[in-house]
Amino acid sequence: MLNRANLEQHYRLEPPASPEALAGAEAGLGRPLHPDYAAFLRLSDGLYTGGNLVLLDADSIAERNRDYEVAEYLPGYLMIGDDSGGMALLLRDQEPAVFEVDMGVMMASELRVSADSLEQLLIRFQGRTLGERQA
Repeated sequence: MLNRANLEQHYRLEPPASPEALAGAEAGLGRPLHPDYAAFLRLSDGLYTGGNLVLLDADSIAERNRDYEVAEYLPGYLMIGDDSGGMALLLRDQEPAVFEVDMGVMMASELRVSADSLEQLLIRFQGRTLGERQA
């Protein structure tokens, strides 16, 4: 289970997202946040790993999902960040796995599993996306 103490061993964290910021994100999305991502935002409101991984803060997530039309192209998915190189990171409703897809394609057939969970991506893989792990 992710907690602030184990994340702080690897990253410089942001302050937690406020309940108001989380409610605003859900209002902007028109749906609840993925439970794993909401739990993460309660620990750190976004994350820059020092590598390529960027996880969105509560104030940015609705806009990013609108800009990339995630609900239209990948219904049931939520873009939570990117690899700073054109690959989006997504979570699917009620599933723990983290997916990656090229932001220029956004098709279900192009999705790749990046990690079995957000915890695995952040702790075991130390925030390294598929491209970084396969290089």
